[in-house]
Amino acid sequence: MNAAPLAIDLFCGLGGWTEGLLAEGYRVVGFDIERHAYGDAKYPAQLVLQDVLTIHGSQFKDAALIVASPPCQAY
Repeated sequence: MNAAPLAIDLFCGLGGWTEGLLAEGYRVVGFDIERHAYGDAKYPAQLVLQDVLTIHGSQFKDAALIVASPPCQAY
């Protein structure tokens, strides 16, 4: 049996992209700079608290898909 493809969700926030990716059969690792109101126990996948400016490409070597939804504070 093959493992589900890995998706990386940058700026994962509350997990909107993650929920959709999980529904499509991906394993997901979400990255965000801070823990949001849900707390990490309620985030729907693995959560890594890390500043995107410190992320290295080697962390994604097995990823089939990377999504990024940076915040839009001005809006």
